Amino acid sequence: MRYLMIVVLVLFATLSFAKSYTVEDLQDYSRDEIEAMGNKNIELQIAYWEWVKSEADPVVAEWEAQVLPLRAERDALQAEINQLNQDISWLRGEINRLRNSGVNHTIVEGESLWLIASYHYYFGNGSEWPRIYERNSAHISDPNMIYAGDTIVVPVPMASSYTVVGGDYLGKIAGYGVVYNSRGEWPQLYEGNRDKISDPNLIYPGQILTIPRGGVRGGRQ
Repeated sequence: MRYLMIVVLVLFATLSFAKSYTVEDLQDYSRDEIEAMGNKNIELQIAYWEWVKSEADPVVAEWEAQVLPLRAERDALQAEINQLNQDISWLRGEINRLRNSGVNHTIVEGESLWLIASYHYYFGNGSEWPRIYERNSAHISDPNMIYAGDTIVVPVPMASSYTVVGGDYLGKIAGYGVVYNSRGEWPQLYEGNRDKISDPNLIYPGQILTIPRGGVRGGRQ
């Protein structure tokens, strides 16, 4: 018991009289010198690293105050980049869809690409025939040689409305590629335009018909 008390008193005395170091004292040492001390002069080493930390803390706090807003800005920019990438991906999909879109047209005797392009429900301009050729170049080796009965793709979208011209009737309109490509679908036109058409056998040039998608099927006119 007496021995234990002596050890405690010695330890207390050692701590009480431990050397304190000033900043000037610590500045005399380099980091390499402190690290080279190993287990020698632990008090000096502790004092040195506490001083280094005290010097670094304000700098860290200052930089952190500047970095946090930059991180927030970076995150906002990254979100914008992600959205732009999604938009670009969607646009590429739309470009491919439009590039590959079109309506089927079955060639009849006497037709040429120029004539098909000139139809009012396609381009209304025969000089647009190269667009049809380009869309079907995998199947047409010579644009001057097309054959009745073959089906080609005319690169125009499906119509959402149609303006009646002279000689039109509902069955004929329904048969156009941009409409239904089937004359038997004429009842859809009639049902979708009952506000404009009282008699399905009476339509007039200049009338603008809505082309409904889905609904009544079948029938003849």
